[in-house]
Amino acid sequence: MFSAPVVLGLLLIFVLMWAGRSQGVSDPDIWWHLRNAADLLRTGQFPHADSWTFTVAGKPWVNFEWLSELGYYGAWKWLGQRGIYLAMMLVASSILAGVYRLAWMRSRDWLAAFIASLIAVHFFIVSIAPRTLLFGWLFLVVELAILWGLEQGRDRTSWLPLLFLVWINMHGSWFIGFVLMVLFFACGWVQGDWGRLYARRWTPSQKRRFLLVTVASCAILFVNPYGWRLVAYPVVAVFRHRLGTQYIAEWASLNLHTVFGKEVLAVFAGLAVLQLTRTRRWPVQDLAFALIAVYGAFTYVRFVFLAGILILPILAMDLKLPPSGKSAGRSRDFRWASGIAIAVLLALIGTQMPPARELQAGIARDFPEDALPYLRTLAGRGNLFNEYEWGGYLEWRAPALKTFIDPRADIFAQSGVMDDYARAIHAKDSFAILDRYRIRFALLAKGSPMAYLLEHNAGWKRTCEDKQAVVFERSPSLPIAGARAIR
Repeated sequence: MFSAPVVLGLLLIFVLMWAGRSQGVSDPDIWWHLRNAADLLRTGQFPHADSWTFTVAGKPWVNFEWLSELGYYGAWKWLGQRGIYLAMMLVASSILAGVYRLAWMRSRDWLAAFIASLIAVHFFIVSIAPRTLLFGWLFLVVELAILWGLEQGRDRTSWLPLLFLVWINMHGSWFIGFVLMVLFFACGWVQGDWGRLYARRWTPSQKRRFLLVTVASCAILFVNPYGWRLVAYPVVAVFRHRLGTQYIAEWASLNLHTVFGKEVLAVFAGLAVLQLTRTRRWPVQDLAFALIAVYGAFTYVRFVFLAGILILPILAMDLKLPPSGKSAGRSRDFRWASGIAIAVLLALIGTQMPPARELQAGIARDFPEDALPYLRTLAGRGNLFNEYEWGGYLEWRAPALKTFIDPRADIFAQSGVMDDYARAIHAKDSFAILDRYRIRFALLAKGSPMAYLLEHNAGWKRTCEDKQAVVFERSPSLPIAGARAIR
C-alpha cells in the first residue's frame, strides 16, 4: 500500500479537489434532477410528459438520467448540499483514478501515467459539477479497461452487456460507449501492417464471442422504463434538437482564442510531435479512438472531457522516460516516506471539502435566492417568464410555480419555446413574445438586455429584486395584444 503509485494517485485526487472546489454545487441542472428524483420516489411513476411548465405542459418527455438522479438525491437527503458535492467529487475522483490506471495499463510506467492524468485534470474541469454526465464518463472508463484489457490477455467482455444495462439508465452517453465498443471490435476484423500503423485480426472464436457480446449489449438496452424511446433518445437528440444546443455554451465549438482552447490544442499538438520522436506503432483501434476524441473536443467543449479519457492514457505511452539503470535501494526508508506522504495527502484532501456556508454562498451568487419568498407568492397569479438557467432552481425551490423554461433543453427546442426564449431574452421581439405567452411576470438577470427593455417601458414595473435578479409585473392597464395559444 505504501508505494509511490499510491502517493502519486492521492496527489492527483488532491489536485482535482483543489481545482474543483470553486465549482461548488450551483449547476443549473442539479435542481431539476433533484425534483425528478423526489417526484419518482414520491409517486413511484416515471414521467412521460412535462408537468412543471406552462409552455410545454403535457408534451412527451423522457427522463434519460433517472438512475443517476437517485444517486444525487440520496446524497442530498444524507448531507444536504455537502452530500451533493461529496457525491460529485467521489465520481470525479473515481474517473481520474480510472484514467490513471488506464494510463499505467498502456504505458506500464507510473510516472508517465501520473503526468498524463495530471493533464487530464485540466481537461476534466470543463464538466466538474454535480452532473449526471459524470456517471456516464465513469462507465466509459470501465468500458475502456475491459476493451484495452484484451491486449494484455484478459477477456472480460462478458461484463459489457451488464455495463450497458446500468449505463442506459444512467445517462445518454451510453451511445458513445456503444459506438466505441462496436468500432473496437470491428477493427479486429482486418489484418495489416502500414508502417507505424497495424491491425491484428481476431481469432474465429473471438469474433463469435464479440459478436455475441455486441448483440447481447444491444438487446439489453431495451431493459429500461421507456423501452425503445430511451434507446432512440441519443439519436433524436443529435438530429432533432440542434436548435437547443446552439444556445448552450458547453455545446459550442472549442474556442482557440481562449487560454483553455490553446492549452487543449497544445496537448494535441504535443501528442503529434511525440510521434516524430518515438518509434512506437499504433494499433488501428487507438488511432480510431484518438480521431474521435480530437474531433469531439474541437466540435463541442463538452467533449474535451471525453478526449481526456480517450487520449491521455494513449499519450502516457509516449511520455515514458528511458530507464535510468539506478537501483531502487533503501526500500524500507522509501516505504516510511510513502506512509508519511499518504497521511499528509489524505489530510490535505480532507481540507478541500467546503463547508456548507461556502456552498450556500455559491448558490446565492448564481441564483435568485433572496427573491424566492416573493417568487413563491406568484404561483397561480399569472404566467412567469424566467431565465433559462434559473428554471430548474425554481422547480426545486418553488414547485408550485409553473416556469417558462428550464435547462431540459430538448423538450423546449423541439416545441419552439427555446427559439422564442432566445429572441425575447436578447430583446428581439420581446413584447410580442411576452404577449404570445400571456406573460404577467418576468424574472430576469440584472443588467440583461430584456431587463433594460422592461425597465424603460411604462407598461411594466419592477416589483422585486435581489443581488442577482429583478422581477417585473405587467401593468393592469397594459393589455395583451395579439395573444394566441401557446404552441
